[in-house]
Amino acid sequence: MPGNSVVDGRTRAVLSTFVENRSPILRFAITSDGKRAAYWRLRAGLKQPELFLEREGYGKEGSGKKFHFSLHASGQWYMREGRRRQGRISWARPGEAVPGYTRAVGIVQPVTTAVREDPPAEETVLVPVPADANPTTFSLFIERPGANLDNSWPGKNADGTTLVGRIPLAADAGTCCVVALQQPLQPGQVDIARPSDDELRWMRDVAARGPLITTIIGELSDGAIALIDLRADDSVLATLGHVLE
Repeated sequence: MPGNSVVDGRTRAVLSTFVENRSPILRFAITSDGKRAAYWRLRAGLKQPELFLEREGYGKEGSGKKFHFSLHASGQWYMREGRRRQGRISWARPGEAVPGYTRAVGIVQPVTTAVREDPPAEETVLVPVPADANPTTFSLFIERPGANLDNSWPGKNADGTTLVGRIPLAADAGTCCVVALQQPLQPGQVDIARPSDDELRWMRDVAARGPLITTIIGELSDGAIALIDLRADDSVLATLGHVLE
């Protein structure tokens, strides 16, 4: 009958399995002066202690940047962008920042990246920051089992940090704890491969409609990988047009 929902036993079992097999998800970004940055979506693996990160894309243009982190128990960790095996980054698991907590990734969002006025996906954690704030680093800490006592997190009592959330890791590897902190972005150097012509055309099209946000890969002082969101200068549109001529 219209308005009624009938679910047989087999369908109910399939739905139950689907719900149970859903990976834990956490979304987060900064917000300032009524605008927000593109949110990052963090998902844990179902069977292995691994993390999947994806930066929100632009409207109907599909997904944004995707990164896969494999946190092997051997202590050798890997990161790759998207589905590509080429350019995979490997590094040794850093030491614990504080007892029980190892920082795996730091996602950095300067205030200038808060350019979106559309609402984010449901249950996105937005961290408010003033317009003159230092960049916000979202640190993803691997929290070994038993480390979380009384809902603690690194810097809770000293550094003015904000707990964004935590999600469990597979294989009893503990949890992933996300902590936000405003701090200066240390100067450094980065080498970026030239994008393909198709990528440059996409960047030009995005820049023609509004601010162009890109993500670069770096390293933090403790050896953790840094994913840094940056807003391109307004002159980038003319530069991209010249390159593509």
